[in-house]
Amino acid sequence: MKKRLTAILLTLALLCAFLPQTALPASAATEGIYTYEVISGTAVITDCDTSASGAITIPSSLGGYPVTYIDRYAFSFCNSLTSVIIPDGVTSIGEWAFSYCNSLTSVTIPDGVTSIEENAFYGCTSLTSVTIPDSVTSIGRE
Repeated sequence: MKKRLTAILLTLALLCAFLPQTALPASAATEGIYTYEVISGTAVITDCDTSASGAITIPSSLGGYPVTYIDRYAFSFCNSLTSVIIPDGVTSIGEWAFSYCNSLTSVTIPDGVTSIEENAFYGCTSLTSVTIPDSVTSIGRE
């Protein structure tokens, strides 16, 4: 019985080794300083190179897909950012999205954003100006 089980396991291992491997599509892409994922035909910014500095205007599209969401932690610890303009088309800003951006002084949020999730700007100790449009119906704490 032991030999038979060993033979079966060895056979399965060999079969797995010779089966064609299918490549999974990349889950993330990078364009400039932004890392994003395409979800339901739209770009979701998931990360930003922490070396980003100065004033930035987030692009309205990445990889040909409209940017609609800034994911949680996407810009966290981008300590050299001084101002951010979020493009039209973005509808939500995720948890901790800009947390600990210590040099960030201003953020412009466009009409169309409906939610700013919890702690989106937590630890942004230099932040003195945030433009929040009437379209925002939900703001998390902090």
